[in-house]
Amino acid sequence: MLIVSVIFLLLIVIFAVQNAQIVPITFLAWSMSLNLALVVLGSASIGVIIGALWSWLRDMQNRGRVKELQRQLGAAQEKVSTLERAMNDLMSMRAASESDEQPVSQS
Repeated sequence: MLIVSVIFLLLIVIFAVQNAQIVPITFLAWSMSLNLALVVLGSASIGVIIGALWSWLRDMQNRGRVKELQRQLGAAQEKVSTLERAMNDLMSMRAASESDEQPVSQS
């Protein structure tokens, strides 16, 4: 990972050196002259921050949804367990009832 970081840093330095021209930046009534590399890297950094913030917000929304779905799943599993117990009780009662109703064999 360190090697990848060093290579990435080296590429950024090369980019900054090759794009050292001063360019005018105008936004609404605001105007300023800046280094081209700073403008590009600053814009990219702002984009990364906005993307990370957006991703974090979506992740928080998804976590809330996952918790709600887990709660619903737990309730559904409990209901299934209750119904299975009731079904087993009914089947046991039916089997006991059928064994009581069988005629006694005459010898």
